[in-house]
Amino acid sequence: MENNVVLTMRGIYKEFPGVKALQNVDFTLRKGEIHALMGENGAGKSTLVKCLTGVYEKDAGEICIDGKDGPVTIRSPQDAQNLGISTVYQEITLCPNLTVAENMFIGRGNYKFINWSAQEKKADEILEKLNIPAKAAQQLGTCSLAVQQMVAIARAVDMECKVLILDEPTSSLDEREVELLFTLMRELKANGVGIIFITHFLDQVYEVCDKITVLRNGELVGEYLIKDMPQVELVSAMLGKALDDISKLKDEKGRFNEASETVYEAHDLSSAEGVNPLTLRLGRARLTDLQVFWVREEVKVSVQSLPQTVLPVEA
Repeated sequence: MENNVVLTMRGIYKEFPGVKALQNVDFTLRKGEIHALMGENGAGKSTLVKCLTGVYEKDAGEICIDGKDGPVTIRSPQDAQNLGISTVYQEITLCPNLTVAENMFIGRGNYKFINWSAQEKKADEILEKLNIPAKAAQQLGTCSLAVQQMVAIARAVDMECKVLILDEPTSSLDEREVELLFTLMRELKANGVGIIFITHFLDQVYEVCDKITVLRNGELVGEYLIKDMPQVELVSAMLGKALDDISKLKDEKGRFNEASETVYEAHDLSSAEGVNPLTLRLGRARLTDLQVFWVREEVKVSVQSLPQTVLPVEA
């Protein structure tokens, strides 16, 4: 493997009955890099991650990990974990009724007796090192969603992960909590951890990531440096449409038709969790294809075929 590369995936294929989910996909992750994996729903992002984490067994291709000679075989999540690959999902997979320390160490040893004092001491040391605002003896359920996500990341880091996969970790977080998570991600990056970041929040990609890999219809579109990939070009790569086509679609079909019957209308929707007031109107129509890219505190919409349909948003 090249210097500074922690993970390479080459020529990955995965097929299900009647569906070619991945076709000859390559992916490279470097140490101390936050790498966004982007694509529409159904592009192959989740399938690629599941092949990497042992949920699915790939049909063809090679996976190489830093420190291992030659390609590795990953047949289960336990295999992935043993190789230093950890995943934190959108849904919290920890136990809210247990303490932070118990969640960090549960299932990680084959022992009959537990030294609770030593366990909590070690957990507090990890939390302090990563600047996570929680205490080892604290019940996890009393922590915010952001802190629970960070505890899951701390668990992964303490298991000596080389590759950390964050799958939609910010979808339920407010702006302040997102910034807490990003601070932790930058600290892990500085410590040499390679991070794969999956999200639909485009502004977050440009805030925290170094590179982008785009998939479309199970195939690799390309790998790009953040500084070389404007947002509109990223959307174009994800949709497979030229920039002029996207602008034309927006101009011709992205406007509200006043003659359309309104079937849903809401004004000044907000929440104490950090959602700013917004207005939404939906007209009766046949919705054939709508791609929504959520950007913090606003919604950006790309319309492929929306006759008589409206989704204007005022943030």
